[in-house]
Amino acid sequence: MPRTITNQSALGTGFADEIANSYDMLAAQPTLQETGGVLTSDGTEQVVYIRNAPVSVFEPRVVFISLDDMVALDNVIIKVYYRLAAGGALLLYDYAVYTGLDGGLANSVKIIAVELLPCRFGVEVSLQMTVGAADFPWSVMEEA
Repeated sequence: MPRTITNQSALGTGFADEIANSYDMLAAQPTLQETGGVLTSDGTEQVVYIRNAPVSVFEPRVVFISLDDMVALDNVIIKVYYRLAAGGALLLYDYAVYTGLDGGLANSVKIIAVELLPCRFGVEVSLQMTVGAADFPWSVMEEA
């Protein structure tokens, strides 16, 4: 039976304590937050997004990257790394290569979505443009 105002005293918890406990639980709920920017390629592997050694478990959701500035013969590699242990190195999890106008995406699509997994020790998304130069607007959504 759920607790109600009428049975609080029998459990030894006052109404004010129950309200405080409810507030603490709500305050601890993760909230969706967003950040972003523009990355200008320079030929090296550059960090688009990193959550380096977060203080608790968090859930990165997705990194959106616009490939709209890419032209014919441009080539870009997007990599995803995860850290599996405290103080450990970021380890390559996955990568994708995009080539040509708009990264070779079909049907006028110009944005990719890099879906991320929940993790405890950190995540990084990087970009390396091996041919050409371009600006890459990006945005990330995470629950923290």
